[in-house]
Amino acid sequence: MTTMSESCMRLHFLLLFLFCCVSPSGFAFFLKNPVVGLVACRPHQIQALTQFKNEFDTRRCNHSDYFNGVWCDNSTGAVTKLGLRDCLTGTLMPNSSLFKLHHLRYLNLSGNNFISSSLPPEFGNLNRLEVLSLSSNGFLGQVPSSFSNLSQLTYLDMSYNEFIGSFPLLTNLSMLQVLQLTNNHFSGVLNPNSSLFKLHQLRFLNLGYNNFSSSLPLELGNLNKLESLSLPSNGFVGQVPTTISNLT
Repeated sequence: MTTMSESCMRLHFLLLFLFCCVSPSGFAFFLKNPVVGLVACRPHQIQALTQFKNEFDTRRCNHSDYFNGVWCDNSTGAVTKLGLRDCLTGTLMPNSSLFKLHHLRYLNLSGNNFISSSLPPEFGNLNRLEVLSLSSNGFLGQVPSSFSNLSQLTYLDMSYNEFIGSFPLLTNLSMLQVLQLTNNHFSGVLNPNSSLFKLHQLRFLNLGYNNFSSSLPLELGNLNKLESLSLPSNGFVGQVPTTISNLT
């Protein structure tokens, strides 16, 4: 989803840290003599990124990895993409500087070690997100209702965490095409009026390895754009609804 206006260069957090420590005159020098696309990011965005980095132990980060980078829009200087996989250790707090990056469209934080972290409701402030991957982080608790603010999402992956509760409230995510919730502890009844069955653009749905304990509602047939459906290792009972034949 890269646009022509986005920087084709990535900023690594090591560079961000170094440049945020220079004097204002030194920073002006780099603006006149751009290095690896730094000119694309506004100073306040660099500051927020550096603050976010400093909230965690980043010794495991591989800054040369394709996903471990930052992309800024050439026109606005705002961070639009952030990928930090398999490297952060610490607790993701509600007041994290991550939530100052309001122009993010792509965020991949999969495979990190967010120790004893619940999912902050402030994720709902990032309402320009189109792609959000939070898999394999050890997140605890329930998915906050503020996720319904993420109305631009097309891809959401929250698999391999420790989430609990009923199916999360995902109202307003009408553009969602991929939903990965496998290997959590979601439980209870999958209600016919669940927000799941209003996600009419879904093409890929994985609810496997949870603790749902109900029959499969007829409304499953409403998701007639599905190309892949995975429901193994739950407690679903009863017959497969005839409406599943709608999933052609």
